[in-house]
Amino acid sequence: MDIKQMSYFIAVVQQGGMTNASKELYVAQPTISKAIKDLENELGSPLFDRSKRHLTLTDSGQIFYKKSLEIMNLFDNLPKEVNQLKGLEAGHISIGLSAVMNMNKFIETLGDFHQMYPNITYNLVENGGKALEQQIINNEIDIGITTLPVDNGIFESIPLYNEDLLLVVSETHPLAHRDNVEMEELADEDFILFNEDFYLNDKIIETAKRSGFVPKTISKISQWNFIENLLTEGLGVSILPENIVKMLRGPIHSLKINDKAMRWQLGVIWKKEKYINYATREYIDYMKSALTTDE
Repeated sequence: MDIKQMSYFIAVVQQGGMTNASKELYVAQPTISKAIKDLENELGSPLFDRSKRHLTLTDSGQIFYKKSLEIMNLFDNLPKEVNQLKGLEAGHISIGLSAVMNMNKFIETLGDFHQMYPNITYNLVENGGKALEQQIINNEIDIGITTLPVDNGIFESIPLYNEDLLLVVSETHPLAHRDNVEMEELADEDFILFNEDFYLNDKIIETAKRSGFVPKTISKISQWNFIENLLTEGLGVSILPENIVKMLRGPIHSLKINDKAMRWQLGVIWKKEKYINYATREYIDYMKSALTTDE
């Protein structure tokens, strides 16, 4: 069993068959077929159920696929790991960012880290918390900055900071003269929320239900600056993290919601038992020291 055989096997799974894998790898199909057969002979178990119309993994195949991905990830990262001995002369970090976090805080820490390690490169992806978790599971990104808690059977995590979730209204709204509000007072309001990819959406709906109502949602959006525009035009109310509220510049007023559930925690997460390269580990440690609060 070798790396090449594993790479062929992974390609067959991801491409949905040997024909497509052959085209993707520019390798003759009989070569791939023989590599798969050799793997099955060595393992003493079939990796694919060939009785079905579409190539399907057996139980053994599913386990081998998962472990092959881990081994390939380790193999691909060997050169980067060796570079730690050269003072991080190279490295790459793929980071997923919550669209409802304060980007200013993150960019500041990234800029400081880059000054320390100027040869490290970055891939930055912005998304909702649910999408980020799936991207981490699929090994599309190394780490994510998102809402905690997460499933500790799947992810490792480090808390960074806590913040209130505030009601935000236009300055012409009847609640604009108030400093705080009860959740049940919002039963008749029109809500502007993030879409279903965001845990913030779930949190608001669950809290509203405990207060006796289901929010009347007039719009679902994926960018907080669009929410600001709708609020300014008086289309409804929204609930946003405190650090985002501080970034709003329009004629907006924010109120504290008198409900303990209207608070959340952000942290950095990564896939449990996945190999994390040295540059990424260093950046996690740096973020922990730069962003962690005692709240």
